[in-house]
Amino acid sequence: MTGDGLQAETEKGGTGMESSADRSDIRLCRLEDCTFRQAVELWNAGFSGYYSDMTTTVEKFAVRLGRESIRPDLSVAAFAGDEPAGFVLVALKEAGGVKIAWNGGTGVSPACRGRGLAKRLMREAVEAMKRGGAELAYLEVVQQNAGAVAVYESVGFRIVDGLIGAKRTGPVGRYPQADDENGGKEGYTLSVVKPRELTRLPFFRFDAAWSGQWFNRAEDDGIVVSGVDGKPLAYALVRRAQDEDGALRAVTLYHCAADPALGDRRTGPLHAALEAAFGPAEADCARATDNLSMSDPAVVEWLKAAGFETAYTQYLMKAAFGTERRDLS
Repeated sequence: MTGDGLQAETEKGGTGMESSADRSDIRLCRLEDCTFRQAVELWNAGFSGYYSDMTTTVEKFAVRLGRESIRPDLSVAAFAGDEPAGFVLVALKEAGGVKIAWNGGTGVSPACRGRGLAKRLMREAVEAMKRGGAELAYLEVVQQNAGAVAVYESVGFRIVDGLIGAKRTGPVGRYPQADDENGGKEGYTLSVVKPRELTRLPFFRFDAAWSGQWFNRAEDDGIVVSGVDGKPLAYALVRRAQDEDGALRAVTLYHCAADPALGDRRTGPLHAALEAAFGPAEADCARATDNLSMSDPAVVEWLKAAGFETAYTQYLMKAAFGTERRDLS
């Protein structure tokens, strides 16, 4: 789940006492000009009062920068005098010759909310993305956060998908089954491939959350479900973790989609992909989805039937700065 500390941006923050935030001395700079301690102060202040506890430390923040490919030279920071005012983290990667940017977090401190700072930060962040050569940019935002959605739309982002984080623990018992002409899972063949190979599927979903982008999941497993004729029908992208004894400990699903040309016949291949991704039903492990697309109701229905509980829902938003290329492999 990606953070956007803007849920109170439309409300005037503060306690009624005059502070540096009440003066027009807010200055913008690059995150690379800040110390780690200042960056953490920006983050923690920006996410004050957020939907969930996003508090971090210098150690955790340093790991986040590397893990999520955050570019301090493109990320924007704001200060009101010496006090943290707000920030936008910007990540940038290249895939298939296309540079893709991501908003890795946006926050405005309580004392500075309601003053239009979020839009100012986002305008500067978008310009930084463009200067970095980005053709596409993505972000995730909590669906209930209408204020943040409006800010992002004001700088060119548009909602392209809904995302779900769901989880369950322990054995499933029995996976939901679909009636289909192939006779259940025995009517399909499964193959495990590298995530890059999934991008060759004509129905691969390139629009995805940053955590689920194929180039960020290079060490995970791609699963392809094919029919009796060998034609790919569905796929999944999953991370599976084992304990020291080799037993399945956790499974996280990032993608699951079927060829839309199948129409109503897509349910069987989807179920086969989901069952293969989440492993043996009897496995006593943690199972979760991470910003999984909600585009296909059949996927969400399967998760509910299998006992998954929704942890969060978000929107995937996208902006295009140049000539968009579909093939990012």
